[in-house]
Amino acid sequence: MIVKDLEPQTYPDPLRRAGHEAERQMAHYLKRAFGEDAHKFVLNNLRVEREGEAAQIDHLIVHRFGVSVVESKSVAGQVSVNERGEWTRWWKGQGRGMPSPILQARRQLDLLGLLLADHTEELLDRAMFGLRQRRFDPMRRDVLVAISDGGRITRKVDVPEVVKADQVPDRVRAIIGSGGGLGAFAFSDAELTRITAFLRTRHTSSAASAQAEPGGRAPVNAAPAAAVPAPTPSAEVRPAQERQGQVSRGPQPVCRTCASGDVTVQYGKYGYYLKCRACGGNTPAKAVCPACGEPGRLRGSGREFTATCEGGHIWPYFTNPGDA
Repeated sequence: MIVKDLEPQTYPDPLRRAGHEAERQMAHYLKRAFGEDAHKFVLNNLRVEREGEAAQIDHLIVHRFGVSVVESKSVAGQVSVNERGEWTRWWKGQGRGMPSPILQARRQLDLLGLLLADHTEELLDRAMFGLRQRRFDPMRRDVLVAISDGGRITRKVDVPEVVKADQVPDRVRAIIGSGGGLGAFAFSDAELTRITAFLRTRHTSSAASAQAEPGGRAPVNAAPAAAVPAPTPSAEVRPAQERQGQVSRGPQPVCRTCASGDVTVQYGKYGYYLKCRACGGNTPAKAVCPACGEPGRLRGSGREFTATCEGGHIWPYFTNPGDA
């Protein structure tokens, strides 16, 4: 499932144009492989911030057992990796050193992991009948470097993270296939829904981040990044609403046991929770702000429930069915 499409952009710099073309190529392969897969979630060109630092991730796949970061590299000639892990880019017989994209992707993944950990209680369920909070620590964290189709790779040692772009989907499937097993960490359907919605709302515009690029030049004709799909009402109306604190509805609440959306909001000893009408299970009602990704507090009026975050945003959370 494609959660976030690659934003179309046009760069005046030929090197950046080539880099974007490599990302477009990789996004195409991921869409062909996982676009209709309800258990693998793809976010392209994801940029998130934490405590003043930013992670720019070319492609992120969120799956049952964890996350995989794919770093796209445009290579017109050849790249080589020596026994010390040093990278060289070759063109017309001339070699030039380059930073390791594997280490670059791992740094992005580290920051992403810290951001998710900051919001553990919002995103992950409690286990052992609600006595133990699940953590992100045991989830799989994998890195792949995708070399564009026209490039060649020379390795002095085995570098399993480096593959051609068209091989990435099969490598991701292999990673997921080896991630299961008895007692293995796995996300529930409801956790996957919350995590991907959270990351989508935390995305910040790559056009804005381009001001920090060398020369400070933003891409030409860059399409504005959308944290969420086209809202209702129209994009022209929404900014005025957000200034007043009103934002669009967040993700559909679902049962953490069976992932059904046939739920009702109830109030119990520990606050609001979701009662599933399909399997009878209970799920904590955790609202995440669609505008800023912060946790929200629920309020009910009849069948209507709204949520408010500390940033002052207000959004409709859920409407109980009339026969509840």
